[in-house]
Amino acid sequence: MKKIGLTVVIAALAATITACHSGRHTIIVETGNNHRLRIESYGKVYFSPARTEVAYISRGGYLEYQNDGIKLKAENNGHGGITYELLEHGEKLDPYTNGKSLIAGAVKEMIAKGYKGD
Repeated sequence: MKKIGLTVVIAALAATITACHSGRHTIIVETGNNHRLRIESYGKVYFSPARTEVAYISRGGYLEYQNDGIKLKAENNGHGGITYELLEHGEKLDPYTNGKSLIAGAVKEMIAKGYKGD
């Protein structure tokens, strides 16, 4: 009887551990006076030392930032790099040319609002 009870406890513990996500999930929302700011991330996220870009996101992780008409999504690309998706009032921007300043502004805003990444 003790073996059955121990087996059930071990099975329940294993199911609980495997069902939990191993990353950190953070959501920050700010609204008011026709303004909406939303920051969401999953996994480990690190900014560059200059605080102008996302330096690292853990595998399977992502960072989403929405501030009124600006949307930024950054994900781990599976090869150690970052893939960006940027929109400014519905217009898609290139993260390496006309979107660089948008990324820098978003990172600075996230830090100012208390988002610390990891």
